Amino acid sequence: MTTVAELQPSSRLKISETILKTGQLEAMKAWYTTVLGVAPFFEHAPAAGNAVGDFGGQTRASDLRMCFFRLSLDYPYVQSIGLFEEPGTGPAAKGVAGLHHMQLMAAGLDELCDKYDQLKGHGMRPHRSTDHGPFTSFYYRDPDGNNVEITAQNFPSMAAMAEFMASAEFRANPSGDEIDAEDYVANRRALA
Repeated sequence: MTTVAELQPSSRLKISETILKTGQLEAMKAWYTTVLGVAPFFEHAPAAGNAVGDFGGQTRASDLRMCFFRLSLDYPYVQSIGLFEEPGTGPAAKGVAGLHHMQLMAAGLDELCDKYDQLKGHGMRPHRSTDHGPFTSFYYRDPDGNNVEITAQNFPSMAAMAEFMASAEFRANPSGDEIDAEDYVANRRALA
């Protein structure tokens, strides 16, 4: 049996921000407000006529319309998702370098099912749903086409998850099994 102590140590660095470039800030802001269940805590628009500068291939944030959503206040590891309206930015395309997906962790499987129902009520349905083994995930696309994985742990502890991840079953299929989200949520609700 693998123990937590036998796992590779985690980094002391934690993800603080995920920033997405978009050409449609208002649509993206509305989508993330619905998905995250919070409004942006900060918004900025540059002065009219402000020139967008290039700083080594990166645009300076204060030159753009933007907003930030707060995910966690576990100081100093505050986590945010930011949306920057970059001139000339279009929807994400498969085969283009960039964001593969971002993962948002729900507190548990019941919260994952509640989020599914809430988003379904807004006409948002996952394009993919998977029982990965260690966790169950529903994958959505935001208005720009970015993959947003909303997930929850399947195991009650890190030790139990680590034991499963060390198994031959997981090593043979680390992606897990595709599932039908509607059936999964209905079956989980039936067990409650």
